[in-house]
Amino acid sequence: MTTKCDTAFCSVPEILLMLRAPGAGWLATLLAGLDEACRDPDFNAYHRAILARFADEQAVPAAVAEVARRRALLFADTLQEGREPLPEAVSALHSSVA
Repeated sequence: MTTKCDTAFCSVPEILLMLRAPGAGWLATLLAGLDEACRDPDFNAYHRAILARFADEQAVPAAVAEVARRRALLFADTLQEGREPLPEAVSALHSSVA
């Protein structure tokens, strides 16, 4: 994949135009998620560094992606129910990693 990676040229109006494109669903989803995460004090500099690393590498290891998907579903359930995840549920995610 060859894409222009120098985003210094992107102004806010240009990004807003990009978000109107039919294929901008993932960009919109990721930016919205990042905005929400940055508002959460639990999303710290270390987490941002991990995110930047995977963005730079343009890949997420399969094991990380699988556990992240399951953890995201658990997170979504807890948000919907307005409660913290049960420790057993989080522990089960960790024990399922081979």
